[in-house]
Amino acid sequence: MTRILTPLPDVEIALLYLLGQMEPGLRFVTVMPAGDLAEITARIRRVSGTVGRHIWVDHPIVDIDIWGQTDQIDNVSDVSAAARNIQADMMSMMSAKALNGVIQHVTVVSGPKNIPEVNPKLVRFNAAYLVRIHP
Repeated sequence: MTRILTPLPDVEIALLYLLGQMEPGLRFVTVMPAGDLAEITARIRRVSGTVGRHIWVDHPIVDIDIWGQTDQIDNVSDVSAAARNIQADMMSMMSAKALNGVIQHVTVVSGPKNIPEVNPKLVRFNAAYLVRIHP
């Protein structure tokens, strides 16, 4: 007898949906757009993770990079504040229901930090989170 397994939810889509509602003033993407940034932009990207011991729960590690264009924002602190707001939003997602699943738990792996950016017109902050998500 063949069993049909429910596919695990895509954590990037779930976070796009939830964070987009929590931070309407920011642009959330999974791939950075070309050209100049019209607003502070956050890229959500799954970088690793595993299903773990339970077949129905996924444990991805997600990087969230936040960019701001230096001639479009008032100050570098605007991007820092956006990164810290996203961290607060992530920590509030315990049992949050997205379109494609439920986020059970979020752990901060590496909090928001300023990292060097090769493009001198951009300022960049990065944070990493362990997300437990199930269908």
